[in-house]
Amino acid sequence: MMSFVHETLYGLFRDPYRVLNAAGLQSGQQVLEVGCGPGFFTVPAAEIVGEEGSVRAIDVNPLAVERVRGKIQQAGVTNAEVALADAAHTGLPDGGFDLVFVFGLARPIGRLEDIWAELHRVLKPGGALSIEGRLRPPDELFRPVRRRGRISLFERA
Repeated sequence: MMSFVHETLYGLFRDPYRVLNAAGLQSGQQVLEVGCGPGFFTVPAAEIVGEEGSVRAIDVNPLAVERVRGKIQQAGVTNAEVALADAAHTGLPDGGFDLVFVFGLARPIGRLEDIWAELHRVLKPGGALSIEGRLRPPDELFRPVRRRGRISLFERA
């Protein structure tokens, strides 16, 4: 069902490139996608950041991770990878990402406070956090930059 919604219905109403551009993705960035689901944004994100950049996608659902892994391979994308990980405990290095985007995290697993702290930790100083929807990170960790439609962009404090 998740794949049907994300791959069939989303594709009818949403342009992933437009959403990702509103989120602030640019060529050459090191990007983390949190809660990638079946990967609607993963391959387009890799195309936007280009060969000089990279995309790391994470999700807690092993079926979603396998689906995204297949999409990456099928598309022949070499600058993206996917891993099974909890957003509050990614196991990723400190300050490794220019931008983190969080789309569709309506029901996060775990405490949001822990997720925000982890995303702050993995972002480079001055890095950006892009969120779709109504979630808002704590002011002590992130400063609001702009809002475009349903996408809010924050800078790491």
